[in-house]
Amino acid sequence: MKTKKIIGFICMLVCCVCVTSAGAEEKKIQPEKSINIHKIIRVHYSGAIIPKTLKVNPGSTVVWINESKRPVEIQFEGKQVTLACKSPVHFVLDESGTFLSNRIPYGAVASLCFIEKGEYTFRVRKVIQPDDEWHSSRERVSEYKGKVIVE
Repeated sequence: MKTKKIIGFICMLVCCVCVTSAGAEEKKIQPEKSINIHKIIRVHYSGAIIPKTLKVNPGSTVVWINESKRPVEIQFEGKQVTLACKSPVHFVLDESGTFLSNRIPYGAVASLCFIEKGEYTFRVRKVIQPDDEWHSSRERVSEYKGKVIVE
C-alpha cells in the first residue's frame, strides 16, 4: 500500500513538472510575432473607401475587399509601389515595373504587401459595363481616392 502511494506521488510530481515545462515552452514560442500584419480596406457599394487613409508598418499586407457590386481596379498615383512581398493577389507589374491591379470582381479581394516607407495614394476605379443598370452603350467609370501610409 505504501509503495502505491509513493508511485502515485511520483507520477503526480512528474505530471506537474511536465505541465510547468510545457507552459514555459509556450512562452518561448510566440508565432503571432512572426506573422505579418494584415490591414483591410473596404470598397463600399456607395463609393466610400473605408478607411480612406490607412497607416501600416513595412511588411504589412493591405487587403482590399470589393463590396461595390461592380468590378474595380486599383491604381497608384504619384509614388508607385515597385517592391512588394511575394504573392500579391490581383496585382501585377506593368511594363514600367510598378504594381497595379487587374479587374477585381464583386466579392473578391486584392492584396499587396508594402515594403518601402512612404505615402501611396491610390484610386479605385469602379467599372460599370454597358449592359448594367443604365443600359448605356458605353462603359462608365467612377473613381474614388484613398491613401496607404507606410511608416
